[in-house]
Amino acid sequence: MPGPAAGGHAPSIAAAAIVVVDSSPVRNFVRAGAQRAFADYLVDRVRLTVDVARELEEAARSDPGLRMLLRSWPPHEPVDLPDHLKQKAADILGFIADDRRSSLQDLGEVTCVLLAQYLRDSGECADPVLLLDDVRHGKNLAAPRRLRVADTPALIIEMVCADAIPHALGQKVWRATFSDRAKWAAFDEPLREALGK
Repeated sequence: MPGPAAGGHAPSIAAAAIVVVDSSPVRNFVRAGAQRAFADYLVDRVRLTVDVARELEEAARSDPGLRMLLRSWPPHEPVDLPDHLKQKAADILGFIADDRRSSLQDLGEVTCVLLAQYLRDSGECADPVLLLDDVRHGKNLAAPRRLRVADTPALIIEMVCADAIPHALGQKVWRATFSDRAKWAAFDEPLREALGK
């Protein structure tokens, strides 16, 4: 289901000045063959951390669609966090490493959250939005920092409602997002809700 920020509905990606993007949403759209629509919708608002860019480059070795996307995207150079935030990321990762489910994917989520907080605290962007699917700990880190979070399902619904992708392509991205086929049928419910039907 679309993921709200700490309470409330998912923020609008189209209305965000800056969107800090983790690797999972990118890969979901690529798996569905919707990478161009994804890039066109986010345009130049996208910011990636160096760690997320590395994750995507690694994945692109075995994914031709992702490899093609990365030839012309993202629109900005990946952001290398300042040293004090790299240390903070290492501290957070050390803390969550005790969780058996943690993995290197946590690094992208953690650095995304820290980048969004840095952009806000530095005054570069009053209200950056995080686009992440919370593979592990991202949303839990974002909540106490009062950062707004959207996920792939929320973005799919937003894009279909905005006519940025047709219903059928939205459904295809939805299916690429959920490996559990039982969740595939849930696509129309949040869409009807968003359209007020």
